Amino acid sequence: MDEKKVREAIEAVKCFPEWNKDDRWMDPQIMEDLVDTIIEALEKQLPKKVEMRTVYNDFDGCLICYKGFCPSCGGAVESYGNKSCHNCTQMLDWSE
Repeated sequence: MDEKKVREAIEAVKCFPEWNKDDRWMDPQIMEDLVDTIIEALEKQLPKKVEMRTVYNDFDGCLICYKGFCPSCGGAVESYGNKSCHNCTQMLDWSE
């Protein structure tokens, strides 16, 4: 899913409680919790920069991988084959 579509979906979901106020088809607290969960899941699809990114090279100076910490949960992550955090599924941006 591209970033624009994710941001549009987040904005659409934020309107759910407003729709519910008119119809009262769901308990307001349940609706609020549902909206928060949906937004949290969508926001994890937007890549965030890895914190404290460190470069690891071999003896010839060739890149082996990057290591750092997930900006959402703080878990240790490495770039070797990982586009998302294995702890919280946050999409990661490994660029400088």
